[in-house]
Amino acid sequence: MNDLVQSNDRKPKSGFFKSVRNYFREYCTCTSIHGFRYFGEKRTIFERVWWFIIFIICLSACTISIYAVYKKWERSPVIVSFATKGTPIYSIPFPSVTVCPESKSAQTIFNYTSLLQKKEDFITLTTEEEKQFEYMSLICNYRDNYLTYSTNGTFPEEFFDVIQYVKPQFNIRDCHYMGKKENCSKIFTPIITDEGICYTFNMLDRNEIFRKDVIHYKHYHQIPRSAHQWNMEDGYTDDSGVDAYPRRALLAGATNGFTFNIITSKQDLDYACKTSLQGYRVVLHTPMRLPRPSQQYFRIPLDQNVLGAVQPVMITTSESIKLYNPRRRQCYFITERYLKYFKIYTALNCLMECLTNYTLHVCGCVNFFMPRENGTKLCGTSHIDCMRDAESAMQMKHLRKQLNKPLIKHRKHKKKPKVDCDCLPICADLSYDVETSQTDWEWEKQKKADRRKHRNCSVAESHLSSLTIFFKFNAFIRSQRHELYGPTDFLANFGGLLGLFTGFSVLSLMEILYFLSVRMICNVRLYGYWAGRET
Repeated sequence: MNDLVQSNDRKPKSGFFKSVRNYFREYCTCTSIHGFRYFGEKRTIFERVWWFIIFIICLSACTISIYAVYKKWERSPVIVSFATKGTPIYSIPFPSVTVCPESKSAQTIFNYTSLLQKKEDFITLTTEEEKQFEYMSLICNYRDNYLTYSTNGTFPEEFFDVIQYVKPQFNIRDCHYMGKKENCSKIFTPIITDEGICYTFNMLDRNEIFRKDVIHYKHYHQIPRSAHQWNMEDGYTDDSGVDAYPRRALLAGATNGFTFNIITSKQDLDYACKTSLQGYRVVLHTPMRLPRPSQQYFRIPLDQNVLGAVQPVMITTSESIKLYNPRRRQCYFITERYLKYFKIYTALNCLMECLTNYTLHVCGCVNFFMPRENGTKLCGTSHIDCMRDAESAMQMKHLRKQLNKPLIKHRKHKKKPKVDCDCLPICADLSYDVETSQTDWEWEKQKKADRRKHRNCSVAESHLSSLTIFFKFNAFIRSQRHELYGPTDFLANFGGLLGLFTGFSVLSLMEILYFLSVRMICNVRLYGYWAGRET
């Protein structure tokens, strides 16, 4: 009796497995996936094993290939390519031109060379001379190896009054832009940089670059025009017109560029403050960036005519890239990254802010050219080493990470905060490559031949230099950031590999769903219907 019960229990189970096997054979016969039909046919064990191995190999190769495509997309989801057509130069601003004299003081007001020689000869300076020499030591070369400086940890705001008082005259003449004569004193604005007092053209006003809590010196870096019709990501507005600010060049060529002459007084030349090279440093930069003439520049020598042919380098980013994390796309949009001192994010502005914060944290003060809020102290001569170490740490941070050990030894301070600026490039960026050429300018002979020329320039007392900046071509090819695989591209790669190795498609997926749902339900209902008819 027990054997009979056990036999009855086994029958439903064996019937169930038989139905599943038959159902699977039916699916193998009907499916569009390659190779599956051989599993459902009545074949020898050897054939079934052979096809099973082949199918596993193909499925493994497909999985590995899909994984490789995914890892490639994960490592670099963004690709940079060239645009298919040229961008006209009138769609971008003319470069801002910042000019810095190599001589930092008028010799008739402050003779750095004379005071330096007095200190070398151990001659006591007056209180006023000592103070001015200390102040100028932040701009001139720091000679701590053989000179004794005061122990002033910070300088008062009077520092700016002194460098303003002793600065040499910036005697610029004959300014022409786009073939039209301009008032040089109106288009050039004084600005404080790491090279002291410089003069800039076509730059944004300080209120458009810095936040309202940043303090400034008097009228410096004040531009009478607003740049509300331009921004870095969208360019100029449709209603901006030809005279929009920042200025833009409509055509290429030297006659459509920016030209000016500089008169330099021979008595104001100084060979001790910085280097023995005389003339002017020039920086070309975007209007929203704060220049650093000590880092990147080209030179206008005395009695030379210099030509600068500019080639823009621009990169834009597609809207679809905004969906990616900034770390993955390796850039920030202007509104994505907040800066404490700057309204507009750029990588260089970010690095300047990071250097300012790091210097303030380590030294307790900041350098004179750094942005600061009211109450932040200016570093004095006793903190020059600290400030240099801070900047060296900033410049070497990537190398330190690679070597996994510190490269900079901080000499006079114990605090060693981590340096992590997170200053990725901006997604829409613009820079200017310049090719310079120069020649001796025999302007004295020109003055003798044409007495109307250079009337205000004395041959015996002055040097005369000239600079012309212009775009080389009317259009340029910009770079563009795109996503490596969009949703459609990734689906196409994924589906293409599945189809290549297994013949799998969307219809194959529908077949699986069909056999697991619709067909199974219909079979059960159909079985129940015929069972009811039989009873």
